[in-house]
Amino acid sequence: MRKPAVLVLIISFALFLVTLPAFLLITGSGDSDTDEAADTARAGGIFSGLNMHESRKLPQSATVSADRPVVLPDDHGSHPAFRLEWWYLTFVLENAQPEAGSGPDKYGLQFTLFRFINDGYEPNNWADNQWWMGHASLHSTVSHEFEERFAAGGTGLAGVTTAPFSAFIDNWRWQAEGSALTPSELKFTINRHMDITLSLTTNGPPVLHGQQGYSTKSASEQYRSYYYSQPFIQANGVINSHGEKTEVTGSGWFDHEWSSQLASDDALGWEWFSLHLDNGDKVMAFRMHVNNQPPYVTGTYIFSDGRSETLSKEDLSLIPDGAETFHGRTAQVRWNMKIPSKNLDVNISPFKAGQWNEGRFSYYEGRVNVEGTHSGQGFMELTGQNP
Repeated sequence: MRKPAVLVLIISFALFLVTLPAFLLITGSGDSDTDEAADTARAGGIFSGLNMHESRKLPQSATVSADRPVVLPDDHGSHPAFRLEWWYLTFVLENAQPEAGSGPDKYGLQFTLFRFINDGYEPNNWADNQWWMGHASLHSTVSHEFEERFAAGGTGLAGVTTAPFSAFIDNWRWQAEGSALTPSELKFTINRHMDITLSLTTNGPPVLHGQQGYSTKSASEQYRSYYYSQPFIQANGVINSHGEKTEVTGSGWFDHEWSSQLASDDALGWEWFSLHLDNGDKVMAFRMHVNNQPPYVTGTYIFSDGRSETLSKEDLSLIPDGAETFHGRTAQVRWNMKIPSKNLDVNISPFKAGQWNEGRFSYYEGRVNVEGTHSGQGFMELTGQNP
């Protein structure tokens, strides 16, 4: 490696260590309030430890507006004027050759790249004011692997490009052939002894949530984001764990979301669901918690042919029905979901206990089973309030 490149790495890491204390801490758990109950007042939101606050109204803090819809493929890229952003992949995978006896039968896989504005750092010749974080998690029926990485922006260690599309941090990389998300390859490691390689294709269109990607997170629309998904991902590849290779196949879901308003101290967190129903339809749903307000419930019903409908709180019910405790925090991990207009009444439950990502940023992220009027599989994320 050339000496200038080594020097950049050393100085970037030193700057990271100096500013890291201001970069902590997201906490995560579900809450047990009903849809009608108001959240109690709390000291800060899920992003309040990131040293970035929308209330400061800094010049570089862009605003989500209904007048500016999401435009693809341009918006696959990064939006550094917004205070936070993430590119989020989840997969429900099966052992493609269970008769071979290699590896568990079922997996839940997560790959995420986050970007934040760091208010406490002035851009210079070494790095910009962006921080990047990568999360990778793999649950099988018998094990869990999780790794968390950080990188300073402007150093070449992390970022997103659009032509062709690429999202990376260190040697973790999602690389497409062109400006579309697929066909592409996802390749990363977890804790050095696990290598994952997946080939990704799609059999349906991306979905813009809300109003052409303008997604409201509260009744007043004070809290909002740009948000779209690609819920029709097909994945095939190999999980290599400690030298034992398992061929896997299954379904993936991609979320891309960016906002400045969600950096507010009053944005407390959410419960989020992405469901692959066995009839080919998909469901995205969430409950958003804002300080001193009732949970805000909305979602999108996605038909197998790619058509979609926004779900209002009158047509979507999410009721907690069972909890687990993780490191002193209680998360509601069993739910009942009703969508009367679609004759849907299902129970959502973890495919295994203990699907908690414990790191500097801790939250619940796990594969779920769907049973009731419809059947299927999916993912659940809980980054809500402490009990």
